[in-house]
Amino acid sequence: MWPFPVGGSPWPAGVLVALTAICAVLAVRAEQARDRSGRSGRPAGRIGWPVVAGLVGTAAYGSVPALVLALHNTAGTGGYVVTVPDLQPDGLLATALLMAGLLATTLLPSARVPRRWVLPVVAGVTGELLEWTYWLTHALTRSSVSYGLTPLNVLVGCVSIPVLAAFAGVALRRPANGRPARLAGAGAPRSARWALLLPAVVVMTGDLLGLDLWQSASPGTGIGPAVMAYLVGLALLAAVVAGLVRWPRAAANLAVLGLVGIGAYDIAQSGFGQHLVEVRKFGSPGVPAPSLDFEMVAHHASVLGGIQGAVLLALGLWLLPRTVLADAGRLLGRGPDPALARRVRELTETRADAVSSAAAELRRIERDLHDGAQGRLVTIGMNLRVAEEMIHSDPHEAAALVVEARVASAAALEELRGLIRGMHPPMLADRGLGEAVRALALDLPLPCETEIELSERLAAPLESACYFAVAEVVTNAVRHASAHGLQIRMARTDGLLRIEVVDDGVGGADPTRGTGLAGVERRLAAFDGILAVSSPPGGPTIVVMEVPCA
Repeated sequence: MWPFPVGGSPWPAGVLVALTAICAVLAVRAEQARDRSGRSGRPAGRIGWPVVAGLVGTAAYGSVPALVLALHNTAGTGGYVVTVPDLQPDGLLATALLMAGLLATTLLPSARVPRRWVLPVVAGVTGELLEWTYWLTHALTRSSVSYGLTPLNVLVGCVSIPVLAAFAGVALRRPANGRPARLAGAGAPRSARWALLLPAVVVMTGDLLGLDLWQSASPGTGIGPAVMAYLVGLALLAAVVAGLVRWPRAAANLAVLGLVGIGAYDIAQSGFGQHLVEVRKFGSPGVPAPSLDFEMVAHHASVLGGIQGAVLLALGLWLLPRTVLADAGRLLGRGPDPALARRVRELTETRADAVSSAAAELRRIERDLHDGAQGRLVTIGMNLRVAEEMIHSDPHEAAALVVEARVASAAALEELRGLIRGMHPPMLADRGLGEAVRALALDLPLPCETEIELSERLAAPLESACYFAVAEVVTNAVRHASAHGLQIRMARTDGLLRIEVVDDGVGGADPTRGTGLAGVERRLAAFDGILAVSSPPGGPTIVVMEVPCA
């Protein structure tokens, strides 16, 4: 059901086919970028996720007409059913779900997520706008509608669409936030994200099989059975979503096989199907038979169905070696274990980052020694040499030079102590991570509350990494956030150290910009730790670090 009158024109279906192809290309290019670099690029999460939510709202809009028509599907009524044998491009529900799944695969798992309420609101508003556009455009142009412009129909459409869309937007936040980890987390299998295509594949398969679950029930079915079929379709979609979350790899394999099958069927129907249109009468219709140019409609639907079939088949074949064949080879012992290969790749990256960080730290120490303590020691040596020469001729001047050398030696000693504290603070070595962070909080120029629950010492390298990670985060807050207060929470539970730093500053922190938070992320990655940042404009900024410490 288009939100505007189109008559028998095929161009809206052509636009959907083109948009599907564009989304498929974006998904393929994002996967190729991961293959080359081992990491995803810099997806526009603030824009991308709302677009996905809008597509989810469009899918909700595409599903509700089946409910409205079901409420008018009384037994014994009359009318006409127009059937195009060739498979035409699937309806708005399936296409919107497919585009949403393809775009979501490009955003996982590294895109920034908008605020909690954004995705449900965007999904609900999009569906509601499309529904009102449908009613207004058909009313203003006096075009025929699929069902009457009655208060009941308007109420059902305008209430059910935003509710369905909002629920779908709430569910979308879980993978957007990297939860559950087996589907969308940073350590999820590479093939897991393609499980998001399964809902669209299930809807398309149901349409192929003629199931009245996501499309209008056959005329004369009756209100009760038609509404029940619609509710069963919604329940089945919810079960599919729950299943892909629980078994993402199996769901990805099913989705890819479905794409291959549906694409092949589309192409076969487009090339070899009968270009005939069947107009079937049921009951005693009170209106004449439709008078559209059905042969032309069938031809356009056949061509567009073939194009969309080619897109789906190409995408499915491209995904086969990355999902189905890879899992089959692993089960048969003929291919590498994806989890092991991913772990080796992560260790290689973290080792390279650790080596680079160590080299940079050595250069910093060398620079600090050269510019600080070394220069002072050279000055001390020169003053003592001059004082030695003047001690007999001008004792007072020699004494002044000795005093200056003593002051310079004290300053050099303080600089060396500061350098040592920067390498490994004595408080950290003597008292552990908790006391070192408390001492760090006391030295800050801002009020800082600490809630630290560490019952025992951690490994020295881990304590050092976590301490300097916290130091970098609070330094950024002091320098750039214009904050008035800080909170540091630290606790160890179930073999996981969780550190949370909160400031009430201006927000806008982004790990992809600058080197501070990116350096913290690299430092923690060497210990299989993760960094999560929530920093909307206007604040507050919440930085969460989790590091295994079993």
